[in-house]
Amino acid sequence: MSSGSTLAVAEITSAHGIRGAVRAKLFDPDSTSLVVGLKVRLGEGGREVTIDEVSPVPGRELVRLHLHGVTTRDEAEALRGVEIHVDRDLLPPLADDEYYLADAIGLPVERVGADEADPEHLGTIVGLTSNGIQDLFEVEWREPGGRRHEWLLPVLPNFIDEVDEKRVLVSLPIGLLPAALEPEDTE
Repeated sequence: MSSGSTLAVAEITSAHGIRGAVRAKLFDPDSTSLVVGLKVRLGEGGREVTIDEVSPVPGRELVRLHLHGVTTRDEAEALRGVEIHVDRDLLPPLADDEYYLADAIGLPVERVGADEADPEHLGTIVGLTSNGIQDLFEVEWREPGGRRHEWLLPVLPNFIDEVDEKRVLVSLPIGLLPAALEPEDTE
């Protein structure tokens, strides 16, 4: 594995059988990034292992993996909750309008109003979650007095206008933001 950065592509959810196989949930169900022979990291900066076998789990959005060196159910159980990281250089190139959700963590969320030169700061993306139907950015916002709040931003093209290396630009309907962030003139 190169010394370049990695990207989490899946999370180990459970052991599968008695010979060390694991089940993993892909963060992108359509991803084909986990293949036989691929070297992956177990956790960010964790140990490197090679994938010996990959197969879908029928009826579920999971894959079954045999990881080289993991040979018992106990070893597989110990990996529950561990993210599987892949070298970014091995991932397919992104189109101009695509981005990895993980790359948005740490970016400010802004809304452009009437004055495009001075966008309104709505918080900073601090994490990712899912409600089972869609991915959500966890956005942290602080009141002028310093009190911290968190709100969820659906990762949908209806709400997210642009993502670049500096910010996430949004157009949001009334009611999605905390009341203190809603525009005062809603007529």
